[in-house]
Parts: sequence; structure tokens; C-alpha cells
Amino acid sequence: MSEYTAFLLHKMLVVTVNCLMLGALFLAMYRASLTPDEFNITFFKTLLTLLLPTLVLGFAGKYLLRRYHRPA
Repeated sequence: MSEYTAFLLHKMLVVTVNCLMLGALFLAMYRASLTPDEFNITFFKTLLTLLLPTLVLGFAGKYLLRRYHRPA
């Protein structure tokens, strides 16, 4: 894999993970606003349920990029 390809894949991974995290935040805020009495618990349950797999996939993607990109 060339240096340029690795750079582009890394930037695409970063943008994708950031968009997924932002989407998780928006969805958690929306779901929590539906139940104002239990706002905090609904917000955190939704956010953590969506955020943890997103972060794991981000770290796994970064690991795979590092593993398959061997500098010359």
C-alpha cells in the first residue's frame, strides 16, 4: 500500500468514526428528549450503547491500517 493510499484511508476512517460518533450523540439526545423524566439514564444508555462499538471499530480499523501499511 502506498503512502498516499494509507494517508487517504486513515483520513476516511477518522471522518467516518467522527460522523458515527456525532450521529450517536444526536440519536441519544433525541431518544432522551422523548422521556424528559428519565433524560439522563436514557441519554447515557443510548450513547454508550452506540459509542462503544463505534470506538472499538475505529481502533480496529486503525490497527488494521497500521498492520497492512509497512513503510518502505
